[in-house]
Amino acid sequence: MRGTFLSEVELKLLLEKQQVPDLLARIERLPDDAHRVHESRLLRSIYLDTPDGVLRANGISLRLRRDGRRWLQTVKLNGSIAGGLSRVTEIEQPAPTGAVSVDAIENDEVRDRLRKLVKDAPLQTVAETHIRRTQVDLHLDDGTRAELAVDSGAIKAAGRSENLNELEIELVAGKPVGLYRAARMILPEGALRFSRFSKAARSFLLAEHGHIEPPAGPQRARSVPIGRKDGIHKAARDILQECLAQIAANIEAIQQTDEMEGPHQLRIGLRRLRSALALFAGALEPSAVVHYKKEARWLGREVGRLRDLEVVLNDIAKPFFADAPRSPGAALVLGTLQRHAGEVRTDLRQALSAERVNEFLLGLSELTETGVHEKPPVPGNLRDLASGMLEKRWKHVFAHARGIDAFAVDEKHVLRKELKKLRYAIEFLGPLYAPAGVKRMTGRLKTLQTVFGSLNDAAVADVILSKPPLSSINDLAAQRAIGRLLGTCETRTLYDWPAARDHWKTLKECRPFWKRRAR
Repeated sequence: MRGTFLSEVELKLLLEKQQVPDLLARIERLPDDAHRVHESRLLRSIYLDTPDGVLRANGISLRLRRDGRRWLQTVKLNGSIAGGLSRVTEIEQPAPTGAVSVDAIENDEVRDRLRKLVKDAPLQTVAETHIRRTQVDLHLDDGTRAELAVDSGAIKAAGRSENLNELEIELVAGKPVGLYRAARMILPEGALRFSRFSKAARSFLLAEHGHIEPPAGPQRARSVPIGRKDGIHKAARDILQECLAQIAANIEAIQQTDEMEGPHQLRIGLRRLRSALALFAGALEPSAVVHYKKEARWLGREVGRLRDLEVVLNDIAKPFFADAPRSPGAALVLGTLQRHAGEVRTDLRQALSAERVNEFLLGLSELTETGVHEKPPVPGNLRDLASGMLEKRWKHVFAHARGIDAFAVDEKHVLRKELKKLRYAIEFLGPLYAPAGVKRMTGRLKTLQTVFGSLNDAAVADVILSKPPLSSINDLAAQRAIGRLLGTCETRTLYDWPAARDHWKTLKECRPFWKRRAR
């Protein structure tokens, strides 16, 4: 076989236009013996495919690039990107005529594959990129060699054009962990955003959907299709990748939108992360597990301030006063809640753009992509781990449900948290078991959690409405309105608690599906 595959590993981060000068200044301040800056140059890239997009459908990109006086032809395939870390196989070679040619591909296997896919179909331009690139060679004292590319320019397709600013840190020599060290040395101030797409993928997005980055919005947790043949390390990496994706997406949603679902889904993502870290602690460094659980708990509290306020405002206060639109003091109460929520959202956005959260995201990506493989093999297999952890969570729920008929508020809260841990464990590990048993228990668990959620909302409302700025409103009608609202929350608690006990009895009668034979 002639021609060789090159495995490209790089860390890709999106930049705001105003971050580019700061980034370049930080690079210039690196020690002279650690970096060499090349003269910036213009790259013109043309992405091609058949009219029906057969290459893209098969995970292949075909690019023709003008770099100075040279034309280069590149085929990329087997690509993946998670937490900003991109891994792709590429074959690059000169294109002396300035035209792409499938027959000229030097690797026999790839050439034959493209011939079969393309057949007699014409290759046409899908999009072009015009990028001004500043390239920097980086040499670290641990032997890592990396190539930094600071890209600023535009992607053009279907008569549209969108600007792109991006940092790529490509590994030349060493281990991928070195890419994260390099990033920490030069990252500019401002929010960290992982790049989720290659330039080829962005080109197709622009051609087909009119944008190079999907609009920010709340992202729910997604199922991870683990299988019984998967190793513990693979399952850990896949699940942690999904947790990071949900967290990063909802941080962007909070920064760029006012949707109240964003804080809700971010808090869920952080809780799921803590559960995943506990579940796969044996495959990770103990200090990393402790650190990221602590950071996730801290960030969850920060997000929780906004989430709790918005629940009280939108799910409790607004519906209550909507039934009595002329209620004296209602407008003042709602206005105070609205202003307070806006102030807390502003504070949260600042926190999400600060160094602590940036390091949390970057470090979590590093742990997910490089840290899971550093430990020796975990004893046992994935099914053994799953059954053991599910049984442990089940027993914890039972232990914290003893005496449920006489529970105080704090005991209800503790049981609610244990139920969440059980549910997250089932969501992570459920694909290993027969769907019917998983669905049965999950359905009963969700019903019980819904009631506990209502009870928790009422308890949160009591706290928020009983302290400043609500308690500081100097208006008798408003304070009476708050009193009526608190009375409604108390009534909800009295009504919901018997239902919670009944649903608990239904759940505990459910046979644990993990005690049956796994698929």
